[in-house]
Amino acid sequence: MSIVEKLIQGERSRLFPIVAETNKENRIASVFLALLPLLPELSKSLFQSISLRVGARSKVECFSEVIFKSDAEKTNRPDGLIVVTNGRKQWSALVEFKIGKAELEQDQVERYLRLARENSIDAVITISNQFVARADHPPISANKKLLKKVELFHWSWMSIFTASRLLQLESHADTEQKHLLDEFIRFLDHKSTGITGFDQMNKGWREVVSAAKTGGLLVKSSSEVETTIAGWLEEQRDLCLMLSRIVGKTVRQKIETKFVKDPNLRLKAEIAKFCETKLLSAVFLVPDAASEINVEADLGRRTIDVSMSLKAPSDRKSTKARINWLLRMLKSDDERIIVRAHWPSRVGYTQERLVKLRESPDAIQAQNAKLAPHSFEILLIEPLVNRFSGPRTFIEDLERIVPEFYSLIGQHLKVWQPAAPKPVGRLENQPESSVSESVLKLNNPL
Repeated sequence: MSIVEKLIQGERSRLFPIVAETNKENRIASVFLALLPLLPELSKSLFQSISLRVGARSKVECFSEVIFKSDAEKTNRPDGLIVVTNGRKQWSALVEFKIGKAELEQDQVERYLRLARENSIDAVITISNQFVARADHPPISANKKLLKKVELFHWSWMSIFTASRLLQLESHADTEQKHLLDEFIRFLDHKSTGITGFDQMNKGWREVVSAAKTGGLLVKSSSEVETTIAGWLEEQRDLCLMLSRIVGKTVRQKIETKFVKDPNLRLKAEIAKFCETKLLSAVFLVPDAASEINVEADLGRRTIDVSMSLKAPSDRKSTKARINWLLRMLKSDDERIIVRAHWPSRVGYTQERLVKLRESPDAIQAQNAKLAPHSFEILLIEPLVNRFSGPRTFIEDLERIVPEFYSLIGQHLKVWQPAAPKPVGRLENQPESSVSESVLKLNNPL
């Protein structure tokens, strides 16, 4: 018996659903599910995040408001069912949607996992405004026994929006598919849909900032500290998606391998590091950028620092020449931009404002005038003063500063490469006069 034959209720998802105006969740669920079979590139992109291969011959079917024969009391009604058929193989998933501030409930998700297991369904996919680093890192912790035969995945609405936006920029789909994609993005982008990004830190944010500023003790087991780090991890994911939309390519977070499959271990490590340093940090990898982008929020100084690093050109010997090479790439004289020079041996770094280096490139020179810097760090540092303590204003400023950094600095930086070597002499055992003759013979063998 096929999965669809096990249903007693559930119709194919409609692109134009007839639902009450107040039922925004059912409306957006139906629209999204109806579009998956119609937009193969979007389906491929989303399913790829859960390691499901969808090709040109794959058949994607979506159903809304499903009830199964096995549920005699009809107590479970998942928002959707996705069935992907590849030849004789079939993969299926129940889907649960949340919009606005509504969050997933562990009890409901676990009921759907049991329902999926009873009906030989492969996975449960949850979709909400909650952020996750990867699709296989759901925002809730389900009973591990339920996950032995059924997988649990999560897509944030913002990740769906970002995937759609990237396809809009890169897609070579036909006119009809492009039009559908454009309309879907317009629909998701409207505030009435209830789709939001991460827009404020946790309730205990002010207290944590105050403790860091006054030298107070930050305790690892504190609920305020834990929710602060959990919020920061969510904001990292939001920044990652935001940068992806800005550059038109997929930007990724740099996460240590040991944390990729264990988000709880990552949370504990981030809490320990934060309590020791009083810093919130993140690293982003932008395709083809000169280096990774480092973002750091310093709770003690109440500043946001964004930076990139470059190796200095070794074909230029003096500090002035190496600084001038860097200055030619930097177009803006924004007062917030600082250049930090790193030196050989144990010499500490020196730094100077970009505007001053325009006038005097030697202003950054170390005490030893014979030394030249081996690398540069270009930073945008902005003190936020009182706005740093505001849960909402902190996020607002952070999401303004990071794109500004990329616009002012990141997009202009290029990695130094040595010039190609030039010929240094004649061909081996060949008199000088016959070199050109040999080249002619090689080019004209007949």
